[in-house]
Amino acid sequence: MQTLLLPLFFLFFSLFVSCSSSSSALSRLPATGNAELFISEEVIFAKDILGSTNKKEIYTKNLFVGDLNFSGGISREKTPWGEQVVTKQIDFLNETGVQEETLNYVRSITTKKFKTYKPTKISQLTKLFQIGFQKDFTKVADEGVDNINIPNEIPEFKILPSYDFKGKHGVLLIPIVQYSYSHNAGWFNGQDWGCMAGVRAKLILVWVQMETKAILHVEGLESKQKELQNTRYNYLDRSRNFQKIWKEIESQI
Repeated sequence: MQTLLLPLFFLFFSLFVSCSSSSSALSRLPATGNAELFISEEVIFAKDILGSTNKKEIYTKNLFVGDLNFSGGISREKTPWGEQVVTKQIDFLNETGVQEETLNYVRSITTKKFKTYKPTKISQLTKLFQIGFQKDFTKVADEGVDNINIPNEIPEFKILPSYDFKGKHGVLLIPIVQYSYSHNAGWFNGQDWGCMAGVRAKLILVWVQMETKAILHVEGLESKQKELQNTRYNYLDRSRNFQKIWKEIESQI
């Protein structure tokens, strides 16, 4: 009996390992051949590619980095996809502090995970892309109480033909922060019931072939956390929970 169980155990283990490894971002990266691999020294924020100074627009498109404070209850707004519940008052706080904290997490993660990539400085990196959005109405398990605006506007990146890599060759990895925020209890756009306090972050990894100005691969890695009882966050709570979700994002690479 033991002789039969042993091969079965190894078969199960090998299947588990192969299934686990296939779920990582790097396992989905297409072959780059003999191309030299670079990583941008600059981490960019999707909101900077958008180029808008309208904080409400940045928030609505799920590109906000900072602390959100909801207040005043709810109202309803007419939108192209129907009438939506929204929070009456939103304060956009601590953007500089959260941006710096987020940069520290992303730099730490990319340094650990991409040791074979050569750091390189690319000038005016936010002008490399044109950004568009695909609206995602996909329902999730906590539909109506999720801590993100619905529809979820998924950024899509296109390289501008006029951008000049100045003779650089190889594959360039660009880390882009889509959003990174904490929030108190309240309503994101399109929520029927609202949600308690929480944090959420998303990192987008874009691999670009510099010679051809082609996007080879894109990975969106995100994590979120909501508290069942807390209605607002203080700094230490947010920092502890940010650390948890960025660790989760790191594990997805």
